[in-house]
Amino acid sequence: MLEPSVAALLNVFVATQVIYGLVNLSVALLLYTQPVNRVDEALAIPFGGDDAADVPGNGDDAADVPVWGSDVGVSATADAGTTRADRFRPIHVLLAIRSERRAVIEETIADVFAQEYPTDAIHVYVIYEADDDLVGGYVDDLAAAAAERGWDVVPHVVDREGLSYYLQANARLIAGDFVPRTKAAALTYAFASLSFAPDDVVTVSDADTTLPADTFRLAVGGLEEYDIVQAKQTVRNVADGWLPTLEAMGIAAWSDAIYTRTSTGPYQLLGKGYFIGVADLYALDAWDPDAITEDMTLGVAAYLRGYRLGVVDRYVQDLCPPDFRDWIRQKRRWVGGPYGHLFRREFTLRERVRFWTFTVANQAISVANFLGIPVGAIVAWSVLVGPGITLPTPVTVLVAFNLLCWIEFTRRTYAATRRAVRLETRRQTARFYLISNPITQAIYAALWAIPIASAVWRTLRGATPDFEVTPK
Repeated sequence: MLEPSVAALLNVFVATQVIYGLVNLSVALLLYTQPVNRVDEALAIPFGGDDAADVPGNGDDAADVPVWGSDVGVSATADAGTTRADRFRPIHVLLAIRSERRAVIEETIADVFAQEYPTDAIHVYVIYEADDDLVGGYVDDLAAAAAERGWDVVPHVVDREGLSYYLQANARLIAGDFVPRTKAAALTYAFASLSFAPDDVVTVSDADTTLPADTFRLAVGGLEEYDIVQAKQTVRNVADGWLPTLEAMGIAAWSDAIYTRTSTGPYQLLGKGYFIGVADLYALDAWDPDAITEDMTLGVAAYLRGYRLGVVDRYVQDLCPPDFRDWIRQKRRWVGGPYGHLFRREFTLRERVRFWTFTVANQAISVANFLGIPVGAIVAWSVLVGPGITLPTPVTVLVAFNLLCWIEFTRRTYAATRRAVRLETRRQTARFYLISNPITQAIYAALWAIPIASAVWRTLRGATPDFEVTPK
């Protein structure tokens, strides 16, 4: 007869193992039954001389992010030797920002024009609110400095009255209603007020986003087969603390192993690094201005319209907030996005099960880890060292299954991290893997329970979406 405290401990342990087992089974089904709509490297538009045979990736040979004053950007005439130059469709980069530092914006813009893509086919729009004194104070000078380098950078201030008229005219807002201040609203205004040709391409960027140099030509080539293409994601400021280091590995593994298996749908978009034709974006009515996570909403809408998503095997790199409170605010927005789509009537039963699998099941791991990690450590110590608990055979089998799944996902995690995260020196590499390893990744997953709980609470309260700024 077990003591009451030991019995309670064992019950909690079994409960968490059951949760892990169910989630691991659903993830295994994703990994081994679902195909990946991966954009074929052969679709990349050749640029220049020998670069078609030498496609750079995200590893140690990836190009450095250029500084604002460096000599980057390539004229369209550099592509005169290729026979497929007509495939270079104009790309409009929508950069919706609020209260961002100039240095961060400059780095992002320089990275955009360092793409292996004709400079005169790239157009960047810095979208900001009229009451944003920080961005308003430098954006015109920034555009002028870019023009001197031959870069097309256009400041575009959001006219909230004009946005209100547009939303009312399109039956998306009732007169007198609150006009949202979301990123989606800013993007909606820009798309409605700017003039793009139907065959042009739109991509959304954040203030801190950088991309491998061949992403544009691979993405535009991918649009010849798919309706939307999406790059994977990781973090680049791993030197800024333990949170960015943990996130660099965690997000790279998730986007490589889990996200890619959702490309057959229902799928979401990742907020940055996705590319879509203007005509297709018009057909989808662009973004939902009330959406907290406009990428999720746009992705679901595209899937329901039959749009095919292709995944580009390149990693968008952005900045992770090193401060824990800022990190919680950012992740609260991320995890709350799917909640409004869990019970979509348009989904079939199979689609709903798949959507729940890669949304709720993934978050369930984080919640279970809060108890599962400490309780599991105590039980493991008792079983291995004793004296104490003897696990029933079914529980032992379940634990073994969960352990095997953990080992397999760890293998995939390290493989994705090696491709995604650029580590310059052996010292940097040693520091990275000392901080980010299978044990600390389990703790990192448990930390997600905090923004998950906050997102659930805000959803239940019906909190009004806002354009929250994450300090970088």
